[in-house]
Amino acid sequence: MTGGPALDAHVRLTLGAEEFQLDARLSLDAGVLVLFGPSAAGKTLTLKALAGLLAAVTGHVRVAGATLLDTSCGLRVPAHERRIGYVPQHQSLFPFLDVAGNVAFGLPRALRRGDRVERWLDELGIAHLRARRPESLSGGERQRVALARALAVEPRLLLLDEPFASIDDDGSAVLRAVVREVIVRHSVPAVLVTHDVDEALDLGDRVVRLDRGRTVETGTPLEILARARRVFVRGRIASCERTDGGRARGALEDATVEGPAHLFEEGSEAVVAGTIARGPRASG
Repeated sequence: MTGGPALDAHVRLTLGAEEFQLDARLSLDAGVLVLFGPSAAGKTLTLKALAGLLAAVTGHVRVAGATLLDTSCGLRVPAHERRIGYVPQHQSLFPFLDVAGNVAFGLPRALRRGDRVERWLDELGIAHLRARRPESLSGGERQRVALARALAVEPRLLLLDEPFASIDDDGSAVLRAVVREVIVRHSVPAVLVTHDVDEALDLGDRVVRLDRGRTVETGTPLEILARARRVFVRGRIASCERTDGGRARGALEDATVEGPAHLFEEGSEAVVAGTIARGPRASG
């Protein structure tokens, strides 16, 4: 059976002596589903559950109508048969293989020397690196190799676990555009784990907010991110540094932050998404 939503899943898992309980409900018609939430919320566990990498998971996973997991009837498709592309936090490239060998690794032997590998090398802009080893690549180049390897199997679902975390801001913005273009061109649904508001807004079509292993909200990126972290920042822009891609980084003077009390804890890190309202220039 094929067709249906890109993803329909309810995965449950109990782990460790402290009995961390994962109870994640996910649905996606098409595009990119963002898993958003604090550290230790269960985001990476959820990806591994979808990929079939955790033996004790219960519940169901359906991708484009194909049932990959349904423990109510004893169905559990092995990870290597799910046709799910997975890009982990650390790219896990094989140091003894060159770039082309890494991209080809997940393919049947008959396809490893065909044109499929070359197509993905070209599409991800790394054809000129085909003979290089991973240790000679930049963080962004290694991430492109990992992405090409995940896409070469022609996945029905792509899983991305903080894929831009090891890349600087400019490189991250470029790679985000590449990922979005590939997903749209090939109609590959994806699940993205991120802590970054910009990534969620740039790439996400739907957002699931996880907290302590449970789905607590589902909606559009603007709906969820606004409710979860909406704050107001007031201050004067004291300096401004232009970066690539039409972006800039500025420092504020006399700044204050206002918002829901539960977001505020002395010493915590603030991540803010918003707009700049023009006001009168400070004198002096």
